[in-house]
Amino acid sequence: MSLLTQNALRTRRRFLAEMAAGGGFVLGLSFGSPLRAVVLTNDEKVPEEFAPNAFIRIGTDGQVTIIAKHDEMGQGIHTGLAIAICEELEFDVEKVRVVPAPANASYGNSAYQVQVTGGSTSTWSSFDQQRRAGAVARTMLIAAAAKFARCPYFGGTLKRFDGEAARAMPGVKAVIQVPSGVAVIATGFWAAEKARETLEVQWEPGPGGMLDSERLFREYREKSETPGLVARKDGDAEAAFAGADKIVEATYEVPFQAHAPMEPLSCLVTLREGGGADIVTGSQMFGADHPAAARRLGVPIDQVRMTNSYLGGGFGRRANPQSDFVLEAVEVAIAAKHLKAPIQTVWTRQDDLHGGWYRPMFVNAVKAGIRDGKVVAWRHRVVGQSISEGTPFAPMLIQNGVDTMSVEGASDMPHGIPNLSVELHTVSLPVPVLWWRSVGHSNTAFAKESAIDECAVAMEKDPYELRRELLADHPRLLRVLDLVAEKANWKKKPKPGVGRGIAAHESFKGFAAHVVEASVEGGVPKIHRVVCAIDCGLVVNPDQVESQMQGAANFALSATLHSQITFKDGQVEQTTFHDFEIVRMNESPRVEVHIVDSSDPMGGIGEVGVPGIASATCSALFEACGMRVRSLPVGDQLAEM
Repeated sequence: MSLLTQNALRTRRRFLAEMAAGGGFVLGLSFGSPLRAVVLTNDEKVPEEFAPNAFIRIGTDGQVTIIAKHDEMGQGIHTGLAIAICEELEFDVEKVRVVPAPANASYGNSAYQVQVTGGSTSTWSSFDQQRRAGAVARTMLIAAAAKFARCPYFGGTLKRFDGEAARAMPGVKAVIQVPSGVAVIATGFWAAEKARETLEVQWEPGPGGMLDSERLFREYREKSETPGLVARKDGDAEAAFAGADKIVEATYEVPFQAHAPMEPLSCLVTLREGGGADIVTGSQMFGADHPAAARRLGVPIDQVRMTNSYLGGGFGRRANPQSDFVLEAVEVAIAAKHLKAPIQTVWTRQDDLHGGWYRPMFVNAVKAGIRDGKVVAWRHRVVGQSISEGTPFAPMLIQNGVDTMSVEGASDMPHGIPNLSVELHTVSLPVPVLWWRSVGHSNTAFAKESAIDECAVAMEKDPYELRRELLADHPRLLRVLDLVAEKANWKKKPKPGVGRGIAAHESFKGFAAHVVEASVEGGVPKIHRVVCAIDCGLVVNPDQVESQMQGAANFALSATLHSQITFKDGQVEQTTFHDFEIVRMNESPRVEVHIVDSSDPMGGIGEVGVPGIASATCSALFEACGMRVRSLPVGDQLAEM
């Protein structure tokens, strides 16, 4: 089977499943003259006069059923008839179900004009009918796959494009300009993808043409040395620093981060006659997508029917208040309405990594003052973009100029430090940013917990015992901290060459602690074991809690060890999973999950398992090899040892 056919099959199956998600589908074919076809959904009645002689049914479960007009007696006719239809339909014959036709003159043998199987007539008398059935079904089921040449510069614009070569390629139906770039529409994903590669496009870079990660980090560091907007102020940290015995000061950095769900973004749009549309996608935020689609179509919201499919991975990427990938699909469908076909937009991995809506890059400057064996002063400055700005959530989440999502996990730290200051510098860039699993906590917890470990080293204290002191008035965090230390056998030293790190953090009304065991072998970090303790209140399904914590640990390890989005000359440097690396199976450690038996108020799970991993990993690596990593990801830095 050719790669083109394979991709056509995948596209067809996806479309069939999405059509079925809308309530089921029946294709009825009548082989009189002229050929007629009717599409019926399960919420419509079959006309009484409708008496077809061939049916292709697609149920609500996505099952494709072929009703065979000839009887199966061991001669293999059901398989033969299915092959004839599936060849035209471009559907895998092994995935269909064949059932015998009921008694009805409409299913007559065309050689004998009566409903009968015999005389070796079954295949030759039905072959053309079955092929026509498949061909008509295929035409009706085509969801034209649309692929985008998007501007490689954020904030850039299209200057000109030449799509003649793309238009001449097999399967290509249209090459059109849309607000986000140039769309190639074809009968399948692969045809659209190959045609897109032939486009000749010139872009105006705009302000995004100057983006450079190294320069941005330098500028962020400079800002972190100056006072920012106050997010929290307890006591007088500056005065307490002046009277401290020791000062611990460090800067912690995290890069832009893509969500990178394994399942690519896609959206199916079918425009209706007279306005409105049917939209099938995988979205975390229909509350934004539904009205946005209606506004763009210029119709009342009740004329847009949106159906959610299984999302696959999301991690926040499918919860965009700007409804970017849904609106893009609507724009393409409008531009291609002359084709009178459903339009499915599909993002490739490169599109996903280059298309933006990243977790912002951040720089955190933390300064701690120690006096008489106690942490008496703490200042945490955060530098980064606002996720909330420009969204409907801004009035609620931005207070006195401070985006609370940028400083969450820092401004609400419960560690009993009497003089505490948290400040924020909000940076404006053309890079679109979005919440990423655990949102601000993914950044601030790394800095906070790493700095606590550095304080422990300066104070010559066990990092677990220091946390117990700091969390003395926070029983739920103290409880998970004690549990994880017990289950990880913290008081027993690990074998030589293996280091351990510990972290405890509250987020999304959930409380989690982690112990990570790691070593460095030939400059390569190796994670041996992750032990988690979670208090999420009353537990409904322990298996769900365990799987979420395990998944969160590996998700966080990918960002800790490998993955990042960087800019050079205005463009994203990463392309696919070969240079945007995630934790592979051979790297994935054993993850042990221990659930606190709690009657306290319920809290979150899925995001709660992320924040503590980075700092615990970096502290484990420090203990293993003596190198303190303060900038993620750690991989390249350890390789330089």
